Amino acid sequence: MQKNELLKKNGSIVRILAADGDEVLYFVCGGMKASMPKWCKAIQFKDYEPCDEDEILSLCGMKLLREDELEPRERNMARNRYAIIAPVLGCLEDEDLRTHIIERTAKEHGVTKQTVRNYLKLYLTYDSISALVPKHRTAKEKPMTADEKNIRWAVNKYVYSRKKNSLNTAYKMMLKEKYTDSEGKLIEKYPSFNQFRYWYSKNKNHMSYYISREGKTGFMRNHRVLVGDNVQAFAAAPGVGMADSTIIDLYVVSDDRNRVVGRPILAALLDGYSYLCLGYSLGWEGGEYSLQSLMINVITPKKEYCRKFGIEISEEEWPCALPGCIVTDRGSDYAGSTYGQLAELNVKIINLEAYRPDEKGVVEKFFDIIQRHFKPYLKGAGVVAEEYLERGSYFGDYKEKSCLTLREFETVLLRCIVHYNSKHIIYNFPFTEEMIEMGIEPYSNRIWKYGLEHLRGINVLTDVTKEQIVLSLLPRTLGRFSRLGLKVNGMRYFCEGFFERCLKGGEATVAYDRSDVSCVWLYEGGKYTRFELIESRYKGKDLEAVLNMKERQKKLIDKEQHRSIQSEIELASHIQTIRNNAVTKGSPDVAGIRETREDERKTKHINHVKEAGLYDN
Repeated sequence: MQKNELLKKNGSIVRILAADGDEVLYFVCGGMKASMPKWCKAIQFKDYEPCDEDEILSLCGMKLLREDELEPRERNMARNRYAIIAPVLGCLEDEDLRTHIIERTAKEHGVTKQTVRNYLKLYLTYDSISALVPKHRTAKEKPMTADEKNIRWAVNKYVYSRKKNSLNTAYKMMLKEKYTDSEGKLIEKYPSFNQFRYWYSKNKNHMSYYISREGKTGFMRNHRVLVGDNVQAFAAAPGVGMADSTIIDLYVVSDDRNRVVGRPILAALLDGYSYLCLGYSLGWEGGEYSLQSLMINVITPKKEYCRKFGIEISEEEWPCALPGCIVTDRGSDYAGSTYGQLAELNVKIINLEAYRPDEKGVVEKFFDIIQRHFKPYLKGAGVVAEEYLERGSYFGDYKEKSCLTLREFETVLLRCIVHYNSKHIIYNFPFTEEMIEMGIEPYSNRIWKYGLEHLRGINVLTDVTKEQIVLSLLPRTLGRFSRLGLKVNGMRYFCEGFFERCLKGGEATVAYDRSDVSCVWLYEGGKYTRFELIESRYKGKDLEAVLNMKERQKKLIDKEQHRSIQSEIELASHIQTIRNNAVTKGSPDVAGIRETREDERKTKHINHVKEAGLYDN
């Protein structure tokens, strides 16, 4: 079963949200009346049939508009409600964590937990942000005829397909599957090709057409709607950051230049108003580590940072500040609750609906511009390009030609970013009359400076420390106090001054570091308190190594369980034998126990010094 697959049986439709081995996380589509997602065996759905999104709308009597068709007020309402459930979407698979996130989100937004659940159920039922606007619920439409259902089935199966079938081919495949008898002969009545084409033209969904035939990546690259004003609506002044990541089109080698490592991951945060690159991270890890590296780089003074790479710049060429609002899509690095914890630093988080890069086109364009700067000069040095693999190409296999280490490429990247921020002309920036009269140069750093001095936007944060960034982006879990200390991830921790708390017990939110379990941080009242690891055998190890060590220990114990029980049985048998042999006919004399003990002591006493032969010397 595939993620987000729809299955139906007896008028009931379920959506598959995740799969783990022979188990799946499913959701019974039913709007606010539905229950929360649950895990079950995949075999439970063996009798279900595939279905599409239109059948859900027909079943529930729902008419959904596309997001761009909503009124501005409705679009804002939908996005605000989506922002409420965004942290929950990243932890659907873990029921306990999901419940905790729902409770925390409800408190943060001033709504009830049931309201959060209702929004979540609506979104999971229809997989659309428009479903969060209730006014578009309508009565059921006129039911489709059997021919219309067959045409819809054929369009979804054969036209909206990566095989890119023509309408004529899809029509013939429909006749073959739906309008032939048991002998494979065409029945007397069947829809004409004109009817097929008319229904297709009337109901064609252009986005579904492009995505199904070319994939989401192809759609975003070649067919997505380019509406640049959306960025200006989001960022009318400095302080709105837009973050994303990509894989660089260049293979790099190891430091000893003996091995090809691969293509590094570049993450960047840009100011939506001025297009200024505020920070970046480059490396091999994504997820929480990439996010931490990016945010630390954003608040790091760039003059000193560039000097480490032999690059001298002024502070004006690359300003240093953390935006008060960050906009991202639902990429893997930004989907979980960890990213949302930046809100504790007074950073507003806006999560766009998936695959809407047009609303953060600034950072998308940044990746294109940066790679256009270095790719012409690194041809034959590991740059990825399809034409390089053509037969007879001078460059041959670009992997074999790679020669730059990660640090060398990062030096190239830094120079490209410095040029982008201070010397790359922004041709399409909407200059105001005041900016033109003031002679503001069309460079990102100049526009940024003008915006800070003359426009009122979301506050730019400049007093955030590295420690605050790192702690706020650490993953969190529930810890439990007990007499043994604070138990987190199966390990025990303690901090002076928490004796009473340990005796009292209870749960608490704890931040931890996956790469080193030597300490954790209790998070309460907006403050972090460090707890040290009690079990010294785990010090310095990463979480994965500890869990692996525990698993190996468990297997070792399980392996010896049989032998241990067998030994206990034999021990009991020996003890019983000795006891049975020791039974006397009468009762022993209990009088004068003290004297008897002294006599026995003298009788049984052994002079170990004499026995060892020490007196012979």
